[in-house]
Amino acid sequence: MRLLLRYLPIVLVVLCSAAFAADDISTPDTYKVTMQKVELCTSSACTTSTTLAESSATFDIASKNAGAAVGTWIENFALDVGTTYTHLKTTMSSTFTISGSTTNSNIASGYCVTRSSPSTSSDHAVAAITAGSASASPSEMSWTVPNMLDANNGSFYGDLSSDYSTNGITKADGSASFTWVGALTTSYTPTPSSAPLITISFDVSNQFRSNQQGADACYVYVLPPSVSVSLTD
Repeated sequence: MRLLLRYLPIVLVVLCSAAFAADDISTPDTYKVTMQKVELCTSSACTTSTTLAESSATFDIASKNAGAAVGTWIENFALDVGTTYTHLKTTMSSTFTISGSTTNSNIASGYCVTRSSPSTSSDHAVAAITAGSASASPSEMSWTVPNMLDANNGSFYGDLSSDYSTNGITKADGSASFTWVGALTTSYTPTPSSAPLITISFDVSNQFRSNQQGADACYVYVLPPSVSVSLTD
C-alpha cells in the first residue's frame, strides 16, 4: 500500500547562534546550494529509496527565508506504508555561491573577503584566492567543492576527509555533482493515516574560513554545514 502525498510539509531551520569572533573564521553571509534530487532511503547505502523531488533548485541555507522555497520544491511522491525510512539523500551541484569575510592578522590589509572575480577562481583542484581588503565588504563568489584527497587537489586543501567524508559527502574527482547522506533523527514508518512533516536544520555557524596565501592575499572557502533531519507525523 502506498501513501500518496501532494506535498510533504517542510520546516527548514537555519541556525547561526553559535557564531563567534575569531581570526580566519566567521559565519557566511551567503551559502547557496543547488539541489538536484532528494530521496528518502531505507539504509545509509540508499539502495532502496523514494524520490521526493528531482529538479534543479537553488537555496541559500544561510538565509532564514529558505524554508518556503524548499517546501514548494517537493511536490508529488508516494511513501510505502509499513516501510521504515532511516536516511535522507540529496544530490547537489558541486558549485556553490558563497559570500563572507574574516579578519586575518597575517595579511597587510586585515580582511579576507569573497570577490565576484577572485584572483584565482575555485575549481575541483584549486582553492579560490582573493586579494586582501581593508574592510569586510564581500561579494558573492562561485566556489567549487574540492576533490577529497590531498593527491587530487591543491596542497592548500590537504586531505578533507574529516570535513567531507565523515559528514556523509561523496564526490568523485572533478564531478559536477556530489551526494550527501544523513540519518534521520529517528526512523520513520508511515501508516495509512500518516501526515508526515520533515524538519531540516542547517547550522552554518563559523563555516566560512580563510587562510593567508601571500602578503596581502587569501584562500577563502566554506566547510560543510551541520545538518539535522527529522521525519514525524
